[in-house]
Amino acid sequence: MNRQPRILLTLVLVAVIVGTGYVIWTDLAKPEFPSAQTVSSTAKPTRGGRLTVTQRSEPRSFNRLVSLSAATDVFTQLTQARLVRVNRATHELEPWLAERWEASADGLRFTLTLRDGLRWSDGAAFTTDDVLFTFRAVYDERAASPIASSLRIGGQPLTVTAPDARTIQVSYPAPFGPGLRLLDNLPILPRHKLEAALEAGTFAQAWSPSTPPADLAGMGPFQLVRYEPGQRLVLTRNPHYWRRAADGTALPYLDEVVLEVVPDQNAELLRLQSGEADMFQQALRAEDLAALRPLVDQGKVSLLELGVSTDPDVFFINLRDRYWASDPRRGWIVRRELRQALSHAVDREAFAEAVFLGAAVPIWGPVTPGNTEWFSPNVPRYPYSLEQARTLLADIGLTNRDDDEWLEDEQGTEARFTVLTYRGNL
Repeated sequence: MNRQPRILLTLVLVAVIVGTGYVIWTDLAKPEFPSAQTVSSTAKPTRGGRLTVTQRSEPRSFNRLVSLSAATDVFTQLTQARLVRVNRATHELEPWLAERWEASADGLRFTLTLRDGLRWSDGAAFTTDDVLFTFRAVYDERAASPIASSLRIGGQPLTVTAPDARTIQVSYPAPFGPGLRLLDNLPILPRHKLEAALEAGTFAQAWSPSTPPADLAGMGPFQLVRYEPGQRLVLTRNPHYWRRAADGTALPYLDEVVLEVVPDQNAELLRLQSGEADMFQQALRAEDLAALRPLVDQGKVSLLELGVSTDPDVFFINLRDRYWASDPRRGWIVRRELRQALSHAVDREAFAEAVFLGAAVPIWGPVTPGNTEWFSPNVPRYPYSLEQARTLLADIGLTNRDDDEWLEDEQGTEARFTVLTYRGNL
């Protein structure tokens, strides 16, 4: 599954490598894939069945408005929905909970019409009140939503109103190129389940992992029925899901999705090889391809190369002033020269060959060649050069002043920091 765009609280420091994407599953007939962009098969989908997927972490919260973890994002994709969505295959903006929209001539106001007769997974009616509530929640300072800043333009929030029972108007404080694509980042949440928490100032703690599944509700294809911490999440078909196939069949086809929590990548691979898992949710290591080839030859595993991924490996530094206000590193940690130096210090070509065994391409920005609509090769590049990196660091006062292993600034503060990453990413 594809991750949602990261919010603009931090700035991309180094976009290093993007790997070749693969879809991996077991015990399925291998379909024909004419291209990475167009996927077709003559096989007719069969209703029913269970899909078992491994993932390396579990949700810190079931509330996407307060948690950006990868596991929460996957859970949200399966259980929630947006007014509009960006199709990750075509990059087109598509109607979702809203069936259509119109834009004003100046591009500052969008009028969306909601689909009629939609219901939450618990049977409650979906209304414009849910949309207004979600915007109120995401902008509530007590909620401290990490996606709130991505829903502001020039620091100002969007203005959202409901002229009638099926109409939502979204007004932008200034022109914004992506337009309604901004709303792809915002799942709509149920007012009837969460308003009390918002009014009490406890929205940030609502829908924690200890929340009973019956207290959750969504507009997505599945609903949570059981959560076993540290082991698995079991989701079943949402009986009120609104989408249908071209022939009128109610979606989704699957009866159940089981997300097995497997933090160790080696154990994850073993589950796939043994048939205990049907699919990986996160990236496959390049060295795992060799281990899977015999199973591919035996017809037990399908390995489909989808081309260059749209999700790059990136490194972020938090640039918010208040974060560094009392930190002795504040004089250089947010400087552009530091980010440029680190970029020069990364040998992208060697990284692609040694770590990804050639199944990756170097990039110099957050958009990869896999995103054919938005990728541009004409971004600034920082060729591998340790000499240039040292020069840039010296320009911001970072030199080795005491002949140890660290560079220091003029006050003697060592130039070092800790990198946080998901387990298995190093």
